[in-house]
Amino acid sequence: MKYKTILWLNFASLIEAFIIKVLIDYKIVICNFDGLHNLYDIIAMVSVKNMLVLGGYQMYFWPQKNYKIHKKKYLNPTAFDKWLPAIPKLFWIYSPLYYVFFTLAILCLKSYNSSALHAWLMLMHSSFWFVHFPTGIRKEFREKVRSVPTDRVTKFIMDLVHDHDTEDNACPSMHCAFAVFLAFITYPFYPTLSISFPIIVSLSCLFTKQHLVVDIIPGFLLGALHGFINMSLS
Repeated sequence: MKYKTILWLNFASLIEAFIIKVLIDYKIVICNFDGLHNLYDIIAMVSVKNMLVLGGYQMYFWPQKNYKIHKKKYLNPTAFDKWLPAIPKLFWIYSPLYYVFFTLAILCLKSYNSSALHAWLMLMHSSFWFVHFPTGIRKEFREKVRSVPTDRVTKFIMDLVHDHDTEDNACPSMHCAFAVFLAFITYPFYPTLSISFPIIVSLSCLFTKQHLVVDIIPGFLLGALHGFINMSLS
């Protein structure tokens, strides 16, 4: 993870904490999490969440660069993948808005210890597939989205994603897996949002050319498996 990205993440964490404080104060979002009494507590919670995300990314990137047992197989886009247009603005859902949902899920919990553990187990499970059955998307297909004109801020987000995801994306899609995993947590409080969120995330993966259809379904299954286990044992 590059130093510039860490600085941006810290800045975004402060903004997110202020927004969360306002949403909680006006009872726009539910807060079951113990110990969130003031802005300082919320900043600490958001910071811990982002550090866990950063740590999780290292588990995601390492197997993409250290597969040894089998040669990586490049997946061929289906006719549906080729038919879908590239929409750069959906990087806003694929990246910044996607991680806001992590905070919403944490606020639904009394404590994030158990869910963090099961999320880590899901990452270990996915790492097994990434190392032993590595797959990828050819660079020329994934970067088709760059040929579409867009505004500077969206391009900044897109460049940030591509800059830190230089290795080929793998199957299963961890974006979709975490979307489903978090949906299990938020469903009792936000049923409509919880059902629609994984669908919206999967569409962002496809329209930004970060994933193929063949990546989406295994991602949903992986997230559903660990999401169900997490909620059953929590």
